[in-house]
Amino acid sequence: MIASPTPASLYEVLRVRTNASQTEIKSAYRSLAKLHHPDASSSSEAESDGREFIEIHNAYATLSDPAARAMYDLSLSGRVQFDRGISAVGFRPNGFYSTRRWETDQCW
Repeated sequence: MIASPTPASLYEVLRVRTNASQTEIKSAYRSLAKLHHPDASSSSEAESDGREFIEIHNAYATLSDPAARAMYDLSLSGRVQFDRGISAVGFRPNGFYSTRRWETDQCW
């Protein structure tokens, strides 16, 4: 498998305009997820390790959340630094945090 260059923005990952609506983002995510999901890919294609799907999912997780999208848009303008490696589900003043919360870590 030949590695393709990393897209410059999350909008390019989902192949939408920067001013796309939530409906357009969701539609683009669903169509790309169907194509790149490791369980849905046909056997004739080269084996996928799921990296494309993970990148698509992370882009959707950020762009579908209005607060995370606003922070990401600011990072594109150079005003705020955005870490693409962290899931952008919630926002705190010091940056983004993952979906893990103390309630989900309990063993009950």
